[in-house]
Amino acid sequence: RPKTKAKNKQKHSITIMSSSCTETKSNKTTKWYNGIGGLNPKFSLFGIPPTWVNTSLPPGHTSQSAMLSTYPEWRTLLTGTYIIYSLNLVWLLIAIWVYIVFPYDYEVAKHWDSHFGHWIVKRAVVNMSIVHLYYSFWHVSLYGLKWSTRPFNTNRVYRWDKLLHNMWYTTLGTLQWTAWEALMLYCYATGRMPYLSNEEAFTSLYYGTSHFLICIIAVPLYREVHFYFTHRLIHIRSLYTYVHSVHHRNTDVEPFSGLCMHPIEHLYYFTSIALPSLYLRVTPFAFLWNGVHLILSPGASHSGWEDHVDSDQYHYLHHRYFECNYGTPSLLLDCIFGTFRDKLSDKSDTTTYQGDADGVGDVTARKLDGKASLLGLPDWDQFVYNLLFCVMTPAIYVMALIGPSSSIAAPFNNPSGVAFLAIIAPIIGGILLGLVKSWVKRKKRRESLKRLLSYPFHKDAFSNLGIHIVIGVMIGVLPAYHLFHMSLSEVGKGAYFQLWACITREENAMM
Repeated sequence: RPKTKAKNKQKHSITIMSSSCTETKSNKTTKWYNGIGGLNPKFSLFGIPPTWVNTSLPPGHTSQSAMLSTYPEWRTLLTGTYIIYSLNLVWLLIAIWVYIVFPYDYEVAKHWDSHFGHWIVKRAVVNMSIVHLYYSFWHVSLYGLKWSTRPFNTNRVYRWDKLLHNMWYTTLGTLQWTAWEALMLYCYATGRMPYLSNEEAFTSLYYGTSHFLICIIAVPLYREVHFYFTHRLIHIRSLYTYVHSVHHRNTDVEPFSGLCMHPIEHLYYFTSIALPSLYLRVTPFAFLWNGVHLILSPGASHSGWEDHVDSDQYHYLHHRYFECNYGTPSLLLDCIFGTFRDKLSDKSDTTTYQGDADGVGDVTARKLDGKASLLGLPDWDQFVYNLLFCVMTPAIYVMALIGPSSSIAAPFNNPSGVAFLAIIAPIIGGILLGLVKSWVKRKKRRESLKRLLSYPFHKDAFSNLGIHIVIGVMIGVLPAYHLFHMSLSEVGKGAYFQLWACITREENAMM
C-alpha cells in the first residue's frame, strides 16, 4: 500500500546556484551535524547519489519532477540553514579566510601606481591558487581517482585539449575577477563607493552585525535571480553566437567547464556583486563573499557525474540540450516560464519542457563538444568581435582609468561614453555582426528578423520576451556600466550617490 504524503515527506538541503539536490531524511535519529558542508551520510563527498535518484535507471534518467514538488523551501532559504548544510559553508569559510589572511589594502589602492600594481599581482596569485586548487580537486577526484561511478555520459572520451581549453578560460575569468576586486577597492579607497568598516560591522549589533549576517544569507539568494535572468539574456542569439557559445562548447561538462566563459560573459556574470555591494553601504566582505561564490560554485556543479555532493543533473541537462533549465531548481523559475526539463530524454519523451528550441541529438552533441579546443582559427565575425570588445574597448577603458591627465587619454575623458563602449557596445556589436553575417551568407531560406535576433525565444509572447530582456539588462548589464562609470567619475558622481540622492529627494517631497 502506498505511503501517505506526510510519511513520505523529505527535507531537502539546497545548494544555492550549484543546484545540488542532495536530500536528508527528516527523522528522530538524524543528528544535527549530519549533512554539514554537504557531506553525505558516510561523511564523504563521493559515491552516493541524491536520495531521489533511482539507481536502477541510467545516470540522468530519473525525473526531477517529484523532487521539485517540495520547492521552494522558504524556511530553509530565509533562515540561512541552506548555507550550513551544503558546500556554501565551504565557500563561506574560504571567503572568511581570504578576507582575514589577505585583507584589502585601502591605502595602497588610492592611486593607480606601481604599489597598487604589486598588490593586484599578489591578489591574482591568491585567486588563481584558490580557483585552480579547488577545481583540480574535483577534476582529479572524479576523472583521475574515479571516486564516483555514475557519469551522466557513459560513453565519455577524456580529452586533454578540452581540459586545457577549459582551464584557459577559467584562468581568464579568475584574472577578470581580480580586476573587479581592484576596481571596487579603488572605489572604496577613494570615497567613490561608501562602505561599512570592520569596526562598524562588529561593534553595532543592530546596524553592523545584523547587516553582515543578512548579506551572508542574501548573496546566494540574489545570485539565484541574477543567474536566471542574465543567463536567459545571453542565450538570445546575438549574444549566444559571439559570447555564451564558448561556455556551451562543453555539451559533456567537467569541473573546469564551470568557469569556462568568454570574457564578455565573465563581465556580465560578475555583475551579481551589484546587490548589495554596488548600491548599498555594506561591508566589503559582502563583495568578497559574492565573488568567492561566483568563482567557486560552478566547479562541482559542472562535474558531469551523478553520485557526489553537489551533483547537478538539472544544469547538466542545460549543457546537453542547450535551451532549458536556465536557472537552478531552488526558486522554480524555469518551471514558471516553461523551460524546465526533468531528465535525459528526447523532447518527445518529456512532458515538462515547453520551449521551441531545435532538438540536439547524441551525434550533434558529440560534434559540438569537439569544439572545446584551443586549436583552430575563429570565424571572421568572431575575430572581429573579439578584437573590438576584448582588446580595443578594454584598452580604451584602461587608458581613461589610469591616465586621465595624459594627452593620449584626453579623448576618453568621458565616463559615460567609455563605460558605454566597454559594457553596452558588446551587445549592440553582436546584433550588428549577426545581421551582417546573415546578409553575407545569403541564405535561400530567409529567417524572420525576430527569429534572427531572439532565437530560441522567437515564439514567446512579446510581453514575456520583453520582461526577460529588461530584467536581464537591468541586473546583468547595468551594474557593470555603473561600476565602470563610477571608477572614472569624480567622487560623489557614481550610481550609489545618484540613487540615494533621488530617494532622499522623494522622501523630502513626501514629508
